[in-house]
Amino acid sequence: MKKLMAVLAIMMFVLTSFAQDFKKVQTNMLIGQYDNAKSEFDKVVAKKPTAATSAEGYYWAAKIYSGLNKDAAKNPNAYAELKKNLDAYLKAEPNLALAKENGQDPFFDVYLKSFKEGVNGFNSKSWKDAAANFAIAVQYSDIIFSNGWSTSKQPFDTTSIIYAGYSNQNAGNIDQTLVFYSRLIESGIKTPELLDVYRYVLMQLTTKKDKTSFDKYLAVSEKAYPAETWAEYKTEYIDKNYSLDEKVKLYDEIAATGKMTEVEFQMYGDMFMTGKSDDAAASEKYILKAADAYKKAYAMNTKNFAAAFNIGIAYYNQFTVLDEKVSDNIRALQNLNANKPAAPKDPKKKIAFDAAFKAQVDSIKKLNVALEAPIKEKVDGAIEWITKAYDVIKDKEKLERSEKNVASRSVDFLATLYAFKRDKSRGKDQKASDEFDAKYNVYDKLHDKYNN
Repeated sequence: MKKLMAVLAIMMFVLTSFAQDFKKVQTNMLIGQYDNAKSEFDKVVAKKPTAATSAEGYYWAAKIYSGLNKDAAKNPNAYAELKKNLDAYLKAEPNLALAKENGQDPFFDVYLKSFKEGVNGFNSKSWKDAAANFAIAVQYSDIIFSNGWSTSKQPFDTTSIIYAGYSNQNAGNIDQTLVFYSRLIESGIKTPELLDVYRYVLMQLTTKKDKTSFDKYLAVSEKAYPAETWAEYKTEYIDKNYSLDEKVKLYDEIAATGKMTEVEFQMYGDMFMTGKSDDAAASEKYILKAADAYKKAYAMNTKNFAAAFNIGIAYYNQFTVLDEKVSDNIRALQNLNANKPAAPKDPKKKIAFDAAFKAQVDSIKKLNVALEAPIKEKVDGAIEWITKAYDVIKDKEKLERSEKNVASRSVDFLATLYAFKRDKSRGKDQKASDEFDAKYNVYDKLHDKYNN
């Protein structure tokens, strides 16, 4: 205890000693004699070099150069010395006792200078310079506002933080941008102009795969701007950072709650529709999930032509996969016949050879027979849902771009599908073939209607 008291006594002596050393400096500063104050400061340091690196030394040096900086033309290096000493003072005396007692001019000088230089850089699109200066402006404005030195009673300088965020964003400093933008969001500022700030933060957190922060700021965004559609950002995060199986699991869990919206169902449908897998069974699963999500979206709004169209495309994609299998089987059959070896001349061996070859041919033919029913199901499903989509928009006097795109693609798909059904019926059911041909002609003639 005695040793501790002794150390404290020594420290107090040193502080008091330095305080006495700079008394003449303080007096000259009070009457605005900055050159004299500088001379007195130099005398102190010449006698006691350690005084220059004390909290008092740094503070009074900053204070002196703050005064000299008022005539920057005469003292061109004053601001650099002011900034250097003030930065050192902040480290030497974090509680800022000297500044609170003797004045805060140096802090305002650095703040105003850095803000001005930041604006100059911003206006000239020198983004790195602007970002660096606004970062300093934010640092010093935080000190000023947190200590109540400003006449403004706001908790921080919003303008500096906004500028700092924009400048860092344009400079490509993503991490620094997030620091400034996050402060704005957490402070509850929600002006229309800052909506893009909220969006930017969510997009970058998606890229960073920072789910904890993403969920936090998504909740804040939803509360701040309830009229905006934030579901797309959530699905974007899931789409970029979850595996397909994780997406399916999450979709099933959320869908089971009965709280999903039409928009969310459609977004999950888009997610599953674009999912890729080298495994045929997995691809089939994702297409079926896409159709399920789209159907739920359509059930909520039967005017949702996009959902209906996508359901039809899901069926169409399944049809094309099965149809390709039929083509593969036909090619295999053709290859089998083309490479049929010569039959043995021995009658008994020839009978066995022909039976074995026929068995090979029949096995391939059976594969295609087995595909007929599922292909019909997929084709009929595609026709049903694409027709539903087309019926929603076909009679509108003026179509929006997205509507025109769906209408154009719908008539082409329907023509293709009816042509397929016509050809499959030909020679088997002529009446059905003619009906399908009539349908084909209806949609084929509409091909150019939506391409103008």
